Amino acid sequence: MIGSGENKKSMAYVENIVAFMEKLLVEVRPGYELYNYADKPDLSTKELVDVVYGQLGKKGKVLKVPYFVGYCGGLAFDILSKVSGKKYAISSIRVKKFCATTQFDAGKVKSTGFITPYSLEEGLRRTISSIRQSTN
Repeated sequence: MIGSGENKKSMAYVENIVAFMEKLLVEVRPGYELYNYADKPDLSTKELVDVVYGQLGKKGKVLKVPYFVGYCGGLAFDILSKVSGKKYAISSIRVKKFCATTQFDAGKVKSTGFITPYSLEEGLRRTISSIRQSTN
């Protein structure tokens, strides 16, 4: 993990999105509606990593790299990319995005009375479990 891991991330589990869409289709309202959907509460990167580690059965501490070191590593990949002409999965921009707080207001969803079938943690567990089963 790069940085402290205290940055918050808004995320959504796909089955919760489907359930919300079903609710809206049943309770058709006249006019145009726009929603920002995110499962709440938002989790920190550290909490997300802990859930993933737990689901994968990993023991021990998560490797933490100081932000400055991670960002410099991203810059090194930027330079390597320019020199080689190849694109890499790691870049300074991706490090900045990963370490940034990305939260969205989903208050309008809450105002509909919608209750998520799954917590975000459970959604992550189910997703990881599904991926693991499909690759075995």
